[in-house]
Amino acid sequence: MIMKLKDIFLNFFGVFYITIAIIAFYDSIINKGLSSVLWFSYTVFLFIGLGILFRSSYLIGSQLNIILFPYILWSIDFIYRLFSKDSLLGITDYIFLSRPFISQIISLQHLIIIPISLISLYSIKFKRTNFWIFSIIQIIFFFILTRIFSSPSENINCVFRNCLIFNIPSSIYIFLWFIGYFLMIFLANFFLINIKYLNYKHLKK
Repeated sequence: MIMKLKDIFLNFFGVFYITIAIIAFYDSIINKGLSSVLWFSYTVFLFIGLGILFRSSYLIGSQLNIILFPYILWSIDFIYRLFSKDSLLGITDYIFLSRPFISQIISLQHLIIIPISLISLYSIKFKRTNFWIFSIIQIIFFFILTRIFSSPSENINCVFRNCLIFNIPSSIYIFLWFIGYFLMIFLANFFLINIKYLNYKHLKK
């Protein structure tokens, strides 16, 4: 019975996030332009959905490496703005503007995708710990694509300038962008593989 409930949970959220990704890609192309499909979030939704559906802890972990710290920051900023009515970091100010319902639903996935991913990993468990490799390849690939096919005014994935409220000199920004992502990926990877209940190796000790 418990195994059946786990399968229902995993299958539902696998299909759910694949669907969210497809809707996000469609909404972006129709309303924002083709280049907006390059946002990390949309591909992350797709890969996490596929990872949950096909029970790939490697794929789920590789995506959590990319979003864990940025999404926690996003959630803190959103909750602060929601209850205080004041802007904290300015990251989620756009949520409180008049926007299409579908866009709001897509954006609000920032709040729940990490808990859903962790619950899924609790059932699936990590078999490998080097999923940081896929994360690194992915951000490099998307950085190149975003710089080529999008404009500074869109600032997709913050590849042209800092998305936070403070300024960073353009002469060092790209270097810091990569350093920041590499640090977040390695820290997230270390954190995830050391959560006992997500890892087969730890459970065998």
